[in-house]
Amino acid sequence: MTRERIELYIGLLDAVDTAQAHTACFATLSLPERRRAQRFALRRHQRLYVFAHGLLRLALSNYVPQIRPSDWSFEIDQYGRPFVAAPAIGRTVYFSLSHTEGCVTCILSGHKAIGVDVEHIRERVLLIETARSIFSSEEIDALLALSPSEFVDRFFDYWTLKEAYLKATGSGLNLPIDQFSILISSEEIGIRFMPGVAKHSWRWHFTKSSPSPSHRLAIADGSGVTGGLPIIVRPWPLPALDPESANE
Repeated sequence: MTRERIELYIGLLDAVDTAQAHTACFATLSLPERRRAQRFALRRHQRLYVFAHGLLRLALSNYVPQIRPSDWSFEIDQYGRPFVAAPAIGRTVYFSLSHTEGCVTCILSGHKAIGVDVEHIRERVLLIETARSIFSSEEIDALLALSPSEFVDRFFDYWTLKEAYLKATGSGLNLPIDQFSILISSEEIGIRFMPGVAKHSWRWHFTKSSPSPSHRLAIADGSGVTGGLPIIVRPWPLPALDPESANE
């Protein structure tokens, strides 16, 4: 059951962005979501939003097939984290959603402390300045010991893993991002908190992957389950959806 695992959905827009798929995703959105999508000035930003939020609704309806994708409604908690507000389904499902240029993704689980982040990798200028402003001193020292190509890869490892952790905690930036370090070795990924930060590092399990050569994805799992929850990769859910019947 989903409670004892994490279900991962990934959509690379190069593969899924068709007129029919866009229509299908748009049909699942609520009226406020449709209005927000239409306010984006750039077409690519609009399509990212539509595909990401359509994917979330489709994924939730895969989890609870009796609920139509268009029937889900969401609210925001005090920290800005979205959650399922309706309909009542008799079992709690938590989610995390992320999108970046060319990729949308979401995860579902019965465990609340989950987070996902995906980023588009490119050799942006001023990466070291960005790192110095948000990463811990331990992470910065590790980055400076790397070659230029390794630096870029590790930068986005840190970035996505830290963002996934913050999403999983559900507390926004109440914990400054430089007050914990992500520890990456060939065997595992861990987390270490600065002195005085009362957190339980043993509860956290992290994974990272590359959905494409230009994307980095990370998942943070704070369930406390030994070895982390199994991650089940689900196929892109649109082929089973008839866009004409999305709201019937």
